[in-house]
Amino acid sequence: MELLSIALGGIASGMVLFIVSVGLSVTMGLMGFVNLAHGGFAMLGGYVIVYAMGDLGFAFLPALVAGFIVIAAVSVVLERLLYARL
Repeated sequence: MELLSIALGGIASGMVLFIVSVGLSVTMGLMGFVNLAHGGFAMLGGYVIVYAMGDLGFAFLPALVAGFIVIAAVSVVLERLLYARL
């Protein structure tokens, strides 16, 4: 049973890395330069989800929604203040 849990955890981690890398390659193809903020936002979203589940006591799905909302709000603010000038 523990081996199955380890295997599923590894597959889930690999899927997250695949999604982040596909996002980076699409960003590179469309914009013409590497935007590493994509990976940073994915990492911050993970931290928000872990914080919401651990310290705030959210279940997984509400924590996932909270992570999307918080990171979307942060990214809109950063885009308006910093990235639009580039």
